[in-house]
Amino acid sequence: MIYRLAYLFHIVMLWILIIGCYGSVQLNNDVEFYRNQKPTNLNHPALQWNRKMKNPIKGLITVNDSLALVWTHRSGVMILNLNNGKKEGSVWTPPMGGHITDLTVSKDGQLFAYVSMKNKVIGAYDIRKGKHIWKRNADNLIKNKPLILSDSIMVVGLRSGIKLFNLNNGEIIKEKLNRFGVIKLFPTSLERFLMVTDSGFLQCYDYQLSKIWSQTLSLNFESNINVDQDRIFIGPGRDTLWVLDEETGNIQNSIQFINGFEFTVQDNDLFFLYRDGLLKRMSLNKRTFWASDFELGIPGESFFHTDENLIIPFAKGAVINVNMNTGTEIWRSDSLQRLTGFWQAGRGFLMQDIKYQMQYYR
Repeated sequence: MIYRLAYLFHIVMLWILIIGCYGSVQLNNDVEFYRNQKPTNLNHPALQWNRKMKNPIKGLITVNDSLALVWTHRSGVMILNLNNGKKEGSVWTPPMGGHITDLTVSKDGQLFAYVSMKNKVIGAYDIRKGKHIWKRNADNLIKNKPLILSDSIMVVGLRSGIKLFNLNNGEIIKEKLNRFGVIKLFPTSLERFLMVTDSGFLQCYDYQLSKIWSQTLSLNFESNINVDQDRIFIGPGRDTLWVLDEETGNIQNSIQFINGFEFTVQDNDLFFLYRDGLLKRMSLNKRTFWASDFELGIPGESFFHTDENLIIPFAKGAVINVNMNTGTEIWRSDSLQRLTGFWQAGRGFLMQDIKYQMQYYR
């Protein structure tokens, strides 16, 4: 009898692996996603909880003040309660125990699109119904989140080019090869998207995959973007931060960014974070307001700003709060071990170390 039960168990597990996913993740229809909302009061964040997670988090998207949609390194998408650090409901495991590389939520908060480089799979999931809608194989995926255009078009980057899919059923709408090779995709505020090629070109395409403009900026996989007031800020490329007109792609400005790690834009001021930990505030006319070194070593992850502060993580396991007007440190978190994750979440932020220890502040 024991042998027959064990045999049946293995048959069931094999069947699950063959047909795809199991479990589900679901949000009620009355729960709305926040859109680009940043915390406004983080002068002295308070520790809300500190716990060790079984599965380290790979990515996080804020739902509201209390909830976040997260996916883990060991596969699985779930809802995290930001008030206590516990899982809400069940976990959805993608096809073949799939490893989620990245995902994007549609503007209406109904679906999310995902890519899995490890399993060579892309797909879409209805988070309101808790139902996997479709999946399909895709070779040579790049390490980039899928883009969702007009809530019905999904853009996926491949090493050889780009493909447009119908978000609702997975049918291919259009594809375009790129002889330079694709390494990164970015959305814009217009009905367009940007592509970075192996050779460092920044190219702009519309929803019909027609090329609008192209600039040679010597960009790479580590280049980041910020679209603000009809301008594209992107870099570093050739140790430079470039400022382009979003409509035409014309270069408006270039600012030296040697050894640059990350940047952000607030009105007409720039905040540069360097690989050695130096933080600097500059104007678009290249005037330096202040420069600060907090002697914490290399930065750990991308930082973010509130209305008056900069929240900056460092690899050694600390997060600091810096007054953006003066460049002075006004608060520092409890220390963890080496950071492996840092996310703006709800009205605060979440930090994770190499031992899967997590702390949430707000």
